[in-house]
Amino acid sequence: MTMDKIDTQGLSGPTTKGCKDNIFPKDENGEPIYPPFNPTPLPLIEPNLREELKALINEVLNERELRKKMKGPYDVYRLDELQE
Repeated sequence: MTMDKIDTQGLSGPTTKGCKDNIFPKDENGEPIYPPFNPTPLPLIEPNLREELKALINEVLNERELRKKMKGPYDVYRLDELQE
């Protein structure tokens, strides 16, 4: 007999009498009050690299702003420039 689907409803195992692991206090509406979720932050890059990238990005943005003031915005092109 082949299985066409996986039944996940029965995977939690039998209940244990007297166990109250998943019992949370209830608010005035009867909704459970869950404990706060405070995950530990996972830094994706090292602090030194973060500072270096931040300085580099700010430098590029400053150059772009200066160039924009000198020549005009980047999004404006003449038609003959686009045909080259």
